[in-house]
Amino acid sequence: MIRIKKILIILFYIILIIFALFIIYQIIRKILGGSWETQDILIALMILLIGFIFNMTIKLTRLESNFNNLKTSFCNLAKDFKLSCTK
Repeated sequence: MIRIKKILIILFYIILIIFALFIIYQIIRKILGGSWETQDILIALMILLIGFIFNMTIKLTRLESNFNNLKTSFCNLAKDFKLSCTK
């Protein structure tokens, strides 16, 4: 299950990078003349931004989860230390 998750995340990164490269290509074509319309490029950039925000949200959620687990572990360690000191 964890391996499938990692493969999906890597696949998401690859698709996001390919999409970003395509948008960069379209922006260069727009500068040189003849490409998508400006609003199409802006919509594609917004979609790319949503992908990056989605990626950051996943990482932030994972980080918060790890922090809460660490916090719980330290609280339990402190309680055990207090109990051992009072005996």
